[in-house]
Amino acid sequence: MTKKQYMKPGAEKKVLLEHGVRPLKHRVAVYRYLLDNPIHPTADTIYSELKNNMSSISRTTVYNVLNLLCSHNVVQEIAIEKNEMRYDANVTNHIHFKCFECGHVYDLHDVTFPTIAVPSGFRIDAVQINMTGLCPNCS
Repeated sequence: MTKKQYMKPGAEKKVLLEHGVRPLKHRVAVYRYLLDNPIHPTADTIYSELKNNMSSISRTTVYNVLNLLCSHNVVQEIAIEKNEMRYDANVTNHIHFKCFECGHVYDLHDVTFPTIAVPSGFRIDAVQINMTGLCPNCS
């Protein structure tokens, strides 16, 4: 269900530049973490993982980098929980499914993303479809 995004090490810098983001050390590290760990982590999870190898990174830096990457459409925020955002480096339209038993968030790639008829005069910039229930491991 979760498809790992593969990008050669170093290629993330090119992606950041293509989106108008200077590839500074912390920005590259946060983006690389999201690419390598398509688990839809929270900012705190990212910080906890990165601080082990980057003593210079702070929680505030992680939040700032995530906000920057989201504003440049490199990463998307997933509002699937009430109190915190999760992050995804896959910015294509796809559906998210959260298991309320184990808490895992899956990308549903085999589900057809619905076509939505938008009334005249409206411009849609983003669509998120989030589902909850039990995953195959928990049901």
